[in-house]
Parts: sequence; structure tokens; C-alpha cells
Amino acid sequence: MNKQPNESPKECLLCGKCMEVCPVFKATTREELSPRGKAFLLRMFKELNIGIKDTAQLAKLCAGCRKCLKACPQRIDLPLEIARIKSKHPDWKSWILSRIINSGSGILPAAKKVSYIMPDSAPFLKKSLKPKAHTSPLLIAKRKENKTGQKAVIFPGCTGRHLRPELGQKAVNLLKLSGYQVIETPDWKCCGYPLGAAGLFDHENSESLKNLDIWNKLKRPLIFVFCATCLEGLTASFGNHNYPPSMDIFRQNIFPLLPEIAKLDFELSAPLSHTDIFWHEPCHGTGKSGEIFKNIMSKLKVELTINSDKCCGMGGSFAIQNFEISSLIADDFWKNISSSRPLILTDCNGCVLQLDATAPDNAAAAHWLEIIHPVQI
Repeated sequence: MNKQPNESPKECLLCGKCMEVCPVFKATTREELSPRGKAFLLRMFKELNIGIKDTAQLAKLCAGCRKCLKACPQRIDLPLEIARIKSKHPDWKSWILSRIINSGSGILPAAKKVSYIMPDSAPFLKKSLKPKAHTSPLLIAKRKENKTGQKAVIFPGCTGRHLRPELGQKAVNLLKLSGYQVIETPDWKCCGYPLGAAGLFDHENSESLKNLDIWNKLKRPLIFVFCATCLEGLTASFGNHNYPPSMDIFRQNIFPLLPEIAKLDFELSAPLSHTDIFWHEPCHGTGKSGEIFKNIMSKLKVELTINSDKCCGMGGSFAIQNFEISSLIADDFWKNISSSRPLILTDCNGCVLQLDATAPDNAAAAHWLEIIHPVQI
């Protein structure tokens, strides 16, 4: 994501390939909200100096999925350009987001107690503050004789720390089962992705430097992450920050948790019911997690269908800033799940919140850690 702040974006060819993949355009059918429309707007902002406030209002209607970047022959990174626009004109919702993230340990537990009086906007936030419906574990992890002896630590992310702490503890125990010496999880700060995507570059920079300092004080262990968006936020930045050289070393020691846990042996705890299991590949993910989990399930003769082309509508700060469009994108996601009783698994904490909040009555969504039985070490 890092680019020089004075680097001019490439010119849009108006080919329309981005419109075939953009979830915002598909949900609204409004061309001005397509990547092509936003690219034209940004060009007008640059050439005609139209108002930053008006530009920011339209530019923020981007889910940040980067599907347009993958489709674009010019490789225009529109989410990055939009984040820069937001950084020049942050709105009040971005300010609230920064307060929630920076004070999560105090705000989120308190908010849980009064969630019933919260407005119905951004349903994922309101529902995530309530106790999550129980997802029955399906898999039992078996210890392997693999004593690595390496020191490691879990980065649970803001959701894992404040809203789903049981995920962090399960991740710790699974890593111990894999033979690592697991350090007690410290008071990590935000990965930075939601802040950078919202244009809050100073906050993104501050959180990144705090995490670097925490890692140095832990004597630089390996870091395992079970959220795809956190992995993206920890290893890249929206803002062009003047980080110390040690930041590169920090980022080289960050790894997704799933490939490591996939080395364990698993068995089914009970025969599956008639639930159909799907995998949602996060837009910000590596693109490999679905195949890794499918391999785990195939060894147990369980079918897993990978859904890799649909955005859930979360988009970091997008669901807070544009909850109506976010809900439309989520509706489109669920309409394309061909099952009467689906269970959607994923490896992004934000996607879990969004899918759990928008799931129809016959469906459920969970992080892959949730379907593994608790491990006793």
C-alpha cells in the first residue's frame, strides 16, 4: 500500500473492467459509485480543484475490497487514493471509529451493557456487542510431536481482544499444541488497517509504532495472526510513514495462524448434521486460506465450498460510515449462498462480525477457530 505521497495516480482508461467486480456498484447500480466513477471524480478534483468536502463525501463510498485493483489494467489503487482524500477531510464517524479503537478496552466492555439502546444503524456493531450465538465445535485438534522450541505470540486484533476473547485463548492453546513456547498475549494496539482506510494516517502511524515497541520489549518473537485484515494492516500501511528500519524486521516476523495450525491432525467430534459448510475468502486475505481449510476438511471427508468472489460489505470503517450500502452488499452475499442451512467460515474477524449480524435465520457465520474444540494444555 505504501506509495510516495506526491506520486500521481495513473490515469483511468474508462475500460469498465472494475465495474464487473465492484460490490458497491453491484449493490447500487449507480455508475458514479463505481471505481471508474470515483477515478473520474478524483481526476476532476486534481485538475479542476473541486471542493475537498464534496469529493470526500462521494469518495468514501468505497468498500476498500481492492477487487478493482486486481481487475484494473492500469493497476490503479483506488482505495489508497480514497484514503488520502479522507485524510484531508475526516468526518465525525471516522473520529468515533478512532475513539473506539484507541479506547477499546474501556469503551467496548461498557458498550456491551447498553447495546440495547444503540441505534439500528451499523447492525454489525450493535449485534457484536451482544453475546454471540454458540457455534458447535466440529473438530478435535490432535497433538503432533513437533517441538519447535521457538517463541511465539498471538496478535488477536481488536475484535479478538475485546469482543471475542475466547478466540485468542483458543489460538494460544493451538499454537502450544503445535510445539511453540507461547508468550502471554500483551496489550497490542490496533493493526492500523481500519484507521488507515478511514484516512486517519496519524492514528495508523501511532498504533503501528506502539505495536513495534511492544514486540521489541517481548524480545522479537514470531507473531501469529488469525485475522486476514489484521495481517494486512500489520504488514503494510496506507500512509507514507517514516518508520524506523526495525519495522521491516517486525513485518517479516508476522504470519497467518491457519497455515501453522493446518499442520496438526484433526478428527471429527461427531457426525455432521445437514449443514452445508462454505468458506468466505476475505477481500484483504492472502487468497490461500480457503484452500488450506478445505484440505483439512477433505481429509475428514467433509465438503467445503469456497466463496472467493463476494464481498461481505464490512470494509473496515465502511460498514460504520455507509451502513445502508454495506447491508445491500451483505444481502447480495447471502443471496448467492445456495443452501437451506449454510455455515459460513472465514479467517477475518471483521467479516465474522458482518456476516453474523446480517445472516438470515437459517444461516450462521463463524471464525474457523470457533469450530475447533477448546484445547486443554
